[in-house]
Order: sequence, then C-alpha cells, then structure tokens
Amino acid sequence: MAETSNIVKYREPGKRERTPAHIHLIIEMYVKYAYNPSLTLKLRDHILTMLSQIKPITLFPPSLQCFKPEHAEPFKELDKVGEFTVEFLLAAIELVAIQEKTNYPTGTLTENLYKSFGVKDRFQVIQKAIWRG
Repeated sequence: MAETSNIVKYREPGKRERTPAHIHLIIEMYVKYAYNPSLTLKLRDHILTMLSQIKPITLFPPSLQCFKPEHAEPFKELDKVGEFTVEFLLAAIELVAIQEKTNYPTGTLTENLYKSFGVKDRFQVIQKAIWRG
C-alpha cells in the first residue's frame, strides 16, 4: 500500500505554500457557523456523509473520491466569510481524511472532529483539533 505524505499542502497564486491542519479547517467552520449556523450545520452533515465514504488508497498521489464542484453550490453563501471557500474546505477535508484512512486505518480523528462540531463545546472541539498524539 502506498503511504501518502503526512501533509496536505496548497499554494495561493503569488503566495508561499501552506499546510491546512485540522485546527485551520475547524476554525474556518466556526467562522462560517458564526455567520450562518444552520447552513454550516448542513455543511457539517455533508462532510460527515463524505467522510463515511472515504477509503484508503493504494496509489499516490491520491484522487478525490467524493468531491464534485457542484457539492459546494448549496453552501455558496458561506463563501462570504472566512479565508477558505466551501469548495476548498470540502477538497482539503477529503484529502486529510484520505491521508488518515491510508496511514492510520483505525484512526477516527477527522470524523470525530466533525461529529463534535456544533454539538460539543467549541473549546473541546478545538482541543481535539490540535491534539498531537
């Protein structure tokens, strides 16, 4: 089985390469939640559905397994706030989940993080996002 890189990276035009970690993605969700809670919870539910379908990979680099650009359309309103678009969030979260499923087959951090979002105290969720164990 091919092991994926431990890091998902991206580069905005004219900027340096960046690494979106769990904490960046979950904070972005809280920014969007402050703007529109009900739509953000629908986004969370979409993310959880996506995460339940992710499978480990055997080839590198990975291909997105679930994401389609039209999946972001119902959530476009959330693009008005925060640093990341919903399209970017969906793709980045999926890549992180593929990495986790491949490198840590019994790992559940990504899925548990989004299950906790909007349900548990945000400080607990943020603590879970920065955990390095």
